[in-house]
Amino acid sequence: RNFYEETKYLAELEVDALKNDLPVTIHRPAVVCGDSGTGETAKYDGVYYLINYLRMFPRALSLANIGNSDVRLNVVPIDFIVEALAALAADERAVGATVQLADPAPLTTRELFDVIAKNLAGRASLLTIPAPIVRTTLGIPLNEKVTKLPRVGVPYFFLKQTYDTARAQELLEPHGVRCPRFTDYVPALLEFVERHPKL
Repeated sequence: RNFYEETKYLAELEVDALKNDLPVTIHRPAVVCGDSGTGETAKYDGVYYLINYLRMFPRALSLANIGNSDVRLNVVPIDFIVEALAALAADERAVGATVQLADPAPLTTRELFDVIAKNLAGRASLLTIPAPIVRTTLGIPLNEKVTKLPRVGVPYFFLKQTYDTARAQELLEPHGVRCPRFTDYVPALLEFVERHPKL
C-alpha cells in the first residue's frame, strides 16, 4: 500500500531469517494511537486524521459518515504495545513467534467515525456516504487541503485486513495484558487533542 508498510515487511523478512540463529520475536502492531489513560501521543496520524477532520466542524461533519461498514481499522493504544513488548521480551514462549499486537474485536471505519462523532458532537451520523463516492472524493488533491484527510490514508478505508490475535492473547493472558476497547479510551484521546491541537 505504501513505502512505510513495504519497509516494515522487508524488515520482518530480515528478522525472520535470523530465527534459527537468534532468539527473536517478530512483533506486528496494528495502527498505534495515544495512551489509553492519558491520551498522550507524539504525533497526529492514523486515527487522528479522522479525529481532526471531525473536530473542524463536529456538528456538521458528523452528519454524513465517510466510514465503511465492510472494513475494520485495527487501532491499539501505545500503552498496550509497551506492556505487550515488555511481557513478551521476558517470556521464553514468545521466542521464534510472530505476534500480532492488535485489537481482537476492531471497529469498522464506519463505527470508528460514529464513536468519535458521538464524543465530539453528541450524536452519531445520520447517513453513510457510499464507498465509491468517498474513495473518489478523498482521492482528489484539493480535497486533502480542505479536509486535512491525506490521500495516503485513503486505502485504509477500503482495504479489508485482519489480524490473527490468538497467539498474542495466548502469550499475554498470563501477564494480564489485554488490548482495551477503542470506545473506552477515545475520550482520553480527544481530550489530549483538545489540550494540544497543534502537536
